[in-house]
Amino acid sequence: MKPRYSTYIIVLILISGCGILKPELRYIPKSSAEYYFPPLSDETKQKQAECMKLENFPCVFKQNDTLSDFVNEWYSTHLASMKEPILYNQIGKGKKVIRFTHLGTWSRPYSYRIENKNGQIIGTYNKTKGLGGYDAGRRIKHEVKELKISDWNLLSRKINSTFWEIKTHDPNMIFDGEEWILEVLIDDKYHVVSRTSPDNYGEEKYAELCNSIIKTYNNE
Repeated sequence: MKPRYSTYIIVLILISGCGILKPELRYIPKSSAEYYFPPLSDETKQKQAECMKLENFPCVFKQNDTLSDFVNEWYSTHLASMKEPILYNQIGKGKKVIRFTHLGTWSRPYSYRIENKNGQIIGTYNKTKGLGGYDAGRRIKHEVKELKISDWNLLSRKINSTFWEIKTHDPNMIFDGEEWILEVLIDDKYHVVSRTSPDNYGEEKYAELCNSIIKTYNNE
């Protein structure tokens, strides 16, 4: 092998090792302040640490409307790459937003956000080139359009009928599938629900609710 080719290969390896060739690493939150979802409380984290120290596995403490650091970094990485706003820190600011995020292990991540801005209904669709399981990638689709107030009212009724009572965490333990994440922020009320492949694991009503957001955006 010629010396110049050897040098070129070594440089590529070094660059790759620094994460430059790994687009997902550019979006990892640097602190919990950059998380897109409420983190676990310090008390819950302490309980987890004590459980792990005593080896009383699996040491999983689920707290409603919060996500573990691992899941929070995973989800936040993708939403940041879509250039989506953080919702939960807008509580009490008069915001009315519904967002569905889909992260499939081997499919392109995407999100649909529908917002009521003083009666003007704005729909936003984002999609990245990454893979939902691990690679955030870059945004390849960004669409914004105005929707009808009647569509918002219908969607709001569906949300209010079932969504607020659904627990945040998936009761099923599924190791491979699609993450269906639904967030709703209405004035001073915020709730997030996450399920893995709900259409295949007994959560059809939740899947239908998520799909209704897509249908609303597409005027179906």
